[in-house]
Amino acid sequence: MTTITANISPETGIKLFIKRNPLISMYLIMFVLAWSIMIPQALYSQGVIARPLPEFLELLTGWAPGIAAVLVSSVIAGRAGIRELLKRFLIWRVGVQWYLVGTLLLAAIILGGIGLHVLFGGETPVIPAAGNPLWDIALTFVIFVLFGFLINTEEIAWRGFALPRLQVRYGALAAALLITFPEVLLHLPLFWIKDSFFQTVGFYWFSAFSIAAVFIYVYVFNITKGSLLIVTLLHASQNAWSNLLSDNSARPFYFTVLLIWAVALVLIIATKGQLGYKSESSI
Repeated sequence: MTTITANISPETGIKLFIKRNPLISMYLIMFVLAWSIMIPQALYSQGVIARPLPEFLELLTGWAPGIAAVLVSSVIAGRAGIRELLKRFLIWRVGVQWYLVGTLLLAAIILGGIGLHVLFGGETPVIPAAGNPLWDIALTFVIFVLFGFLINTEEIAWRGFALPRLQVRYGALAAALLITFPEVLLHLPLFWIKDSFFQTVGFYWFSAFSIAAVFIYVYVFNITKGSLLIVTLLHASQNAWSNLLSDNSARPFYFTVLLIWAVALVLIIATKGQLGYKSESSI
């Protein structure tokens, strides 16, 4: 009897690294893509380089998270991996209340922060949308949200790709904490852009807001059965209401941070740290 042995070469190099380290790989790709635009923006703002990058390249900063998540999903499981990731946008039967949360929650928190600012002696800030007809505010909001869906793909990476992997292993609360560091760090170069919102409010206050927001986003993602549609709506509405209701002054934002932390802490306590997550063992 003749024995034929087939030499099967194991996967090596970048592909093997990505399969063994999917989260690290996604973060590396994301940061390389995003920071390749954000760092030159900051350097130009500081006068270190003479010319800005072409404006259309700024789209890459918003697309970088989604590109990274899709690339890594493709390496891990091919087209099936991409479908598995993106089909979360099709989870839409979640109850009308979650569409209202996704649309209005951040408006309430921002307006609450402005109200507390005024209540404690601050001057009434200029609200960009104040005095505009209701139809005009609604139309502008819809445009901002649609724009957010098109150019900001962060939720695909943070909630669509990273969160399910992390909370299976560590639970929802620890997973949320593990996501906060790279999510905040991704925005770091923006703090060197002169007169930007990031520079105005400062790194620590922005980080505090982002960390609290992550807990809320994790809860909304889990309670809506992993719907990327709803958390992307929440993220897009956050940016939309920031443009419509805030003049980017620092003090009202500080009160907004306190309010969003109050909401986050209520969710953490009320869910006993589960944040809407149901592991297989608890089902």
